[in-house]
Amino acid sequence: MTDKVFTVTEITKYLKLIVDNDEFLQNIWIKGEVSNLREYRSGNQLYFTLKDDSAQISCVIFASNRLGFDLKDNMEVITRGKLSIYEKRGVYTYQVQYIEPAGIGALAIAFEQLKRKLQDEGLFSSEYKKQIPMYPKSVGVITSPTGAALHDVVATIRGRNPSVQIFIVPTVVQGKNAAPSIVASIELSNKLGSLDVLVLARGGGSIEELWGFNEEIVARAIFNSKIPIISAVGHEVDFTISDFVADARAATPTSAGVMVSLPKEEYLQQMVSISDKLKHLLLSKVQEQNMLIADLSFSLKSSIKNIINNKKQFLIMLQSKLESLNPQLFIKKGYVMVKKSSNFVKSATQLNHSDKITLRFFDGEVDAIVI
Repeated sequence: MTDKVFTVTEITKYLKLIVDNDEFLQNIWIKGEVSNLREYRSGNQLYFTLKDDSAQISCVIFASNRLGFDLKDNMEVITRGKLSIYEKRGVYTYQVQYIEPAGIGALAIAFEQLKRKLQDEGLFSSEYKKQIPMYPKSVGVITSPTGAALHDVVATIRGRNPSVQIFIVPTVVQGKNAAPSIVASIELSNKLGSLDVLVLARGGGSIEELWGFNEEIVARAIFNSKIPIISAVGHEVDFTISDFVADARAATPTSAGVMVSLPKEEYLQQMVSISDKLKHLLLSKVQEQNMLIADLSFSLKSSIKNIINNKKQFLIMLQSKLESLNPQLFIKKGYVMVKKSSNFVKSATQLNHSDKITLRFFDGEVDAIVI
């Protein structure tokens, strides 16, 4: 035999060399259905199978390449990555570097998944919304120091109520650094301790450009803020996670400026209106209490009168009973009371022959001797 004989290792290395140096196989897009999804305890990588009706391929995606949505079995996805050969097992694998659900953008999926998660946790609940002050004296504006949103908010506030103090808290509003920068700005604003309300602002843009305001860390920072926050991100049609978590949403940065800059004249008018309403309410309450007191007074007087009448009737009855027991009434009817030695005689057995007694009639007494 003249042909060279290769070992398994040699042929595997040769095939791996061919695959690793093929530019087409090192940057390839593959579409398929996810199955047999599993994650190792370390959480650094996901393993799954990508398949179609006729074939399948083993895949791995590392944590650094994963997006914010949850990958699930039976999900159809579009992927980009490179093929490689795992020498120990002699199989080829597909190392995924980018993945998104087929038919819908990965960011849209991530948005809906995070929105559902935070809503289930109660972060959107109205019971946790802080009241936006009607007439704030100091406003913190968290935005890019060079963006149009800053100009819109500041110009609106100064035009409507120049007495409002404006504190600009610079932050990154786009790109990978946006979310941590926004969180840091919110936390810094809370540490200042002198702000009545915060405006989180940015102009319009694509979902990718606004994505920093859809990150979970930003949502939780807004929720945990001690200072009420108005979310004013994008245009009127744009909605971000920050809009749902914030204490109030403004359709545009300009609208946010209006919300925190009530002119003094309007404020005074509102105070007068509120004062009038309070006076009317107080007067109504006083009248209501007076009527209640009058009713109680009448009821009390009636109760006391009834008690007195009942007592009078009871005394009259007692008097009648006492009078009916008066011995004088019996004497007037012809009865006689007999006394012996100053004691009234109650029985004939108390008398003896020749006893001296006194007979009491209704009109006087007569001495007598028992015979």
